[in-house]
Amino acid sequence: MKYIGFALLAVLAIFIFLIAIAAIKAIKIKAKISNAAPAINPTEQEAEEYAKKLSAMVQIPTISLRGNTDLTQFYRLHEVMKKNFPLVFSKLECTEIDGNLLFRWPGKNPERNGVLLMGHQDVVTADEPNWDRDPFSGEISGGNIHGRGSMDCKSTFFSEFQAIEELLEEGFEPPCDVYLATSVDEEISGTGAQKLVNHLKSSGVHLDVAMDEGGAILKNALPTMAGWCAAIGILEKGYIDLKVIAKGKGGHSSTPKSNTPLARLSKFVADIEKDKPFKAEISGPVYAMLDQAAPLLGFPLRIVLGNMWLFKGLLTKVLPAVSPMCNAFVKTTFCCTMAEGSHSPNVIPSEAYVMCNLRPSPHQNAEQSLAVLKKYADKYDLEFEIIHARNASNCVDYNGEEFNYLKKCLNECYPEAGVIPYLMTGGTDCRHYEEIADNCLRFCPIKMSNEQLNAMHAANESIGVTEVAHCVKFYKHYIKNHK
Repeated sequence: MKYIGFALLAVLAIFIFLIAIAAIKAIKIKAKISNAAPAINPTEQEAEEYAKKLSAMVQIPTISLRGNTDLTQFYRLHEVMKKNFPLVFSKLECTEIDGNLLFRWPGKNPERNGVLLMGHQDVVTADEPNWDRDPFSGEISGGNIHGRGSMDCKSTFFSEFQAIEELLEEGFEPPCDVYLATSVDEEISGTGAQKLVNHLKSSGVHLDVAMDEGGAILKNALPTMAGWCAAIGILEKGYIDLKVIAKGKGGHSSTPKSNTPLARLSKFVADIEKDKPFKAEISGPVYAMLDQAAPLLGFPLRIVLGNMWLFKGLLTKVLPAVSPMCNAFVKTTFCCTMAEGSHSPNVIPSEAYVMCNLRPSPHQNAEQSLAVLKKYADKYDLEFEIIHARNASNCVDYNGEEFNYLKKCLNECYPEAGVIPYLMTGGTDCRHYEEIADNCLRFCPIKMSNEQLNAMHAANESIGVTEVAHCVKFYKHYIKNHK
């Protein structure tokens, strides 16, 4: 017993020692709020002008729907863009492929790799019943531009185009080729961006960086975070659309047998939701995100995230239960989104199915994630039909030159904001450009509230007038100082 007591005391002493080290580090790494003046300062007049231009673009209902090839609204948008950006359309080389637009601004040194800024013209539907105003009004009120696409993502490519319009007016000549790209079907995972990539490949173009929507500048983005944080997307999770099919004998519902197709599908879904079978892991990008977020957090969380060497194992177990977003950071996610059985309430279907959407993690790719589900499918005699599957994208070097240059620009233009790498749980067009770009960054330099972020693909989407103006000036700063 004496030796057991000594052992317990030794373990306790080691534990206290490790916690003390963690606490000291947490105190040392606390971020200091910068008092530096921002490098950009748009005027009220500029902000009002930008808001009117963006409003005119929001008013065009460029909704993309699967199977709909009518580009009428997109060509209407192009006419508005020609009025908004006359120099871009008259001075830059323009390629239009099925409504997708690509502009080239020749730089001083044609031997250098180029820079590409991008966004998408299309928007999702606005069928929600609880809009406060016409979703395509483009109304400017309360300091915001309102309407579908105002935030996702017309404000992004508006700001890029406006920045280059002003630089052209000033007679600026970039050091390398600068490209603008905007697609018509990003929201439906279409082929528009790939068409533009194929055109660039055929022209022998290689890019140092392609920058798309994705992360943004958010306030209180994490618990105990009291200030602004610029989250730069460095990686997209994978994507799977999976049809899970059950077959059996149909019949009349008055004399049902056990384990009908719908019953087996229900058990399949219930088992997966109960077991949560996908592997939890804090992969490299997530580790970097949490580690670099630590200095921006309050003391208790800063102790944990600032000492990943000590708490990584605990976090791996705890994060999946914290929130759906935290779960998505560390696991492949699974969700059933559609289902079909018979077309009559008194008929047992001979075949039924559910559509499942998965977002594979970097550490458990599409094939491995499907293998996890296959065990459950075999248990209930179910078949798989893989509609679409892709792995996570390549990860940007978040210690590399292009990431650090973007971080430097953010420090200069938004000195009040911390900067962290970010794993994206959704998808963008940017992944297509990995074929020709060394760095694919997912980030729009625009401040938004959590309320605005939550309105993406929902009712009452909006973006701030002042925030758009700063976004324009940021892109000017980014282009002018890119060496």
